[in-house]
Amino acid sequence: MTKKRKINDKNKDEKKNERFEEINELENIDEEIKNTIKKIEEVRKRRCFVLWKEITPQLVEEIFDELRTSYKDLNGELDVIVHSGGGDIDASYNLACLFQRFGNKKLTFIVPRWAKSAATLLVCAGDEILMTPIAELGPLDPQITQINPLEERFEQFSPLHIQTTLEMIRNEFENGNKDLAEGLLKRLQFPLTLGSFIKSHEIAEQYLVRLLKSRMAKTGKLGATPEEIAERLTREYADHGFCINIDEAKKIGLNVQEMDDTMLDLIWKLFKLLKKKDDIIRKKKKEEMEKIIKNLPLDILKKLTQEKTKENPQEEVEKNE
Repeated sequence: MTKKRKINDKNKDEKKNERFEEINELENIDEEIKNTIKKIEEVRKRRCFVLWKEITPQLVEEIFDELRTSYKDLNGELDVIVHSGGGDIDASYNLACLFQRFGNKKLTFIVPRWAKSAATLLVCAGDEILMTPIAELGPLDPQITQINPLEERFEQFSPLHIQTTLEMIRNEFENGNKDLAEGLLKRLQFPLTLGSFIKSHEIAEQYLVRLLKSRMAKTGKLGATPEEIAERLTREYADHGFCINIDEAKKIGLNVQEMDDTMLDLIWKLFKLLKKKDDIIRKKKKEEMEKIIKNLPLDILKKLTQEKTKENPQEEVEKNE
């Protein structure tokens, strides 16, 4: 056996061992996650569901199937642990109603780290929200993604920005800066399109009021009316990423509670396990993608590089400077 072949065989064996280690690590983490959820259910004396994804219409269908098949033993009480950056507002409302149906006696949402945007709407569907000291909710101003036809790029904005822009244009007209005002007007979307964007803001507000009235308001523990809470969450924060921690959530008027030490330890342990699992899967996907790219023919790699340069010409300029 040649020296080169021995080295290749050794590398193959090492890669096999790495794959086995990854598989074993994931299996061990899954087992720990399962045991931790079981302990949470024992402490809370009710079933627990974990939502660890962005909210999409497809996710609603997946969760519906899972609840129907794996949560038949519910006694009307349900905990839902949520870690999500948000997603589709309509899907979130539909999902909220689904959880209310299965947790028809008692429904609690638990937030270890964050439930932002549409996920904030979701957690407002329960009787109460449990939060860790670093958990975050977020404003409910819908984010609109549109292509800028003049600059051929995508832009993201809130419907709240539309009113600010119109006021700026009005001020420019009043101050005699007619050319600037007209230039800004030309960059605006078609009026009907703007109207539909503003309407999306009202939809989020209506969804929130309906959900709060259906459950949390009935507990008598809201610090404000559902309409006041909805207005604050949809209109009073300057930035979509604003950190609404447990103290801020209480000021808004939501029924949010801190966890006792036992629950906090279990919830935080679960969070770190799920995060660790995500990191391993992400690393594995990255390695697989790098392997695919590495094995691509040179002509295809060259073509892909050229296409990327066309899409990002500034990167090439900066590289050459």
